[in-house]
Formats: sequence, structure tokens, C-alpha cells
Amino acid sequence: SEGVHLAVLVDVDVGQRRCGVASAAEAVAVARAVASFAELQFRGIQAYHGRIQHLRDYAERASAAAEVAHAAKHVASVLGAEGFHCEVITGGGTGTFEFDAASGVFTEVQPGSYIFGDVDYARNLGEDGLPTKRWKQSLFVAATAIGCNRDARRVVLDAGMKAVSYDSGAPRVRGYSEAAVAVENGGDEHTILHFCPETPLPSLGDQLLLVPGHCDPTVNLHDHLLGVRSGQVPVAARGAGL
Repeated sequence: SEGVHLAVLVDVDVGQRRCGVASAAEAVAVARAVASFAELQFRGIQAYHGRIQHLRDYAERASAAAEVAHAAKHVASVLGAEGFHCEVITGGGTGTFEFDAASGVFTEVQPGSYIFGDVDYARNLGEDGLPTKRWKQSLFVAATAIGCNRDARRVVLDAGMKAVSYDSGAPRVRGYSEAAVAVENGGDEHTILHFCPETPLPSLGDQLLLVPGHCDPTVNLHDHLLGVRSGQVPVAARGAGL
């Protein structure tokens, strides 16, 4: 009655085994249900597969992305044959965007983590077998050395799980290789660093930058970001369930 029309995408399970319809026939059934409401407008499909974004091997990632694109194309074709043109076919992500964009299937790709980067995505390999160079790390959590045991070569930082996410593994320390310093979860408020004998230890009060293991939930822990070029940036969508 208000003249409002909502555009609708049908979520398609293309291998994630999480959400979405399991077949083209089910997609058609949902599209028909959408068409039965004057306030709704069928626009296309959502075909996202999150797990393949983190496949390390380049060829394996490319093959998995091709399977997703094939599945999305099939569903869109069946929908089209039933009179439901897919104006939007959206999917893909940071790990597969180059394959998704080149597939000719998607009208939109969904890379997001590339803007920040994290330890997990940095383990993805490029075509040359080396860590991908498709993006640069830009997100860091500043922490201060508040404890130092030089005999044990152990340094304690004032940032723990309340400051950086551990769900995809421990953070790394910018400027140090993984061989030079091992990172240990010190609980809510602390991170413990174990330095190899050849690596100079930071001093009390020194600031170190942590590279999060997973950027998304790390951002969610903070009220704002501090941009190097443009100052403070508020984190608008954060907190439980957002």
C-alpha cells in the first residue's frame, strides 16, 4: 500500500553447505513464491562459497571457483528458462575474485577482506607458488610491551583476545618472521611473544603492531579505526549479531 518494492535474491548453495536452496528446481520454486507478492521483485541469485576462499593452492582454488561458477550458471539458466531473468548473479570473494571476475558468469563479485588483509589470507598462494601479492596488509592492532623476561626471551603485550581475534589462528608481529617470534595466546588481555635467540628483544614500552589472524572479527572488537591518511574512522556495524 506504500508503493515499496523490495528486490530479492535467491540464495543458492553452491557447495558451502550452509544456507541456500540445494537445486535449480528449488530456486524456481522460491522465485515463484517471490513473484506472488506484489511488493517483492525477483532480481537474481546469491552464489557465495566462503570455504574455497582459503584454499592455499592456486590451481585448487581456481578449480573450486570454476565449479561454483558452473553451478551458478546452471541455476541462472534454469531460472531464465522459467521466465525469471537473473539480472544479478553475485558471489565470489577475496580468495577467488580473479577467477570469479573472469568466469563471465557473475555480474558482481564480493571481495571484502582484501581491504585489510590478515594472516590467514596471506597464506594463499599465487600462480607462482609464492604468497599472493593481490593485496597488501593494511590492518594492524597496536600493542605495547608491558613485560619482558630476557632470560626466557619472552615479551608480554597488553592486547589479548579482547583486541585481536584468534579464531583463524594467532596474529603475527609486523616486521618479524614467524621463525623469529612465536605468538602465544595470553588470554583476554595479553599476547605472549617468544623470541628466538638471534632476534633482538623489544624493550618495555615499545609499541608493536599485530597482524590479525582474521580481520573481520578483529574489526568487530573495536569502536573505531585510526586511518594513517584520514584520521579516525568509526566502525558502525559492530557488536553481537551485526
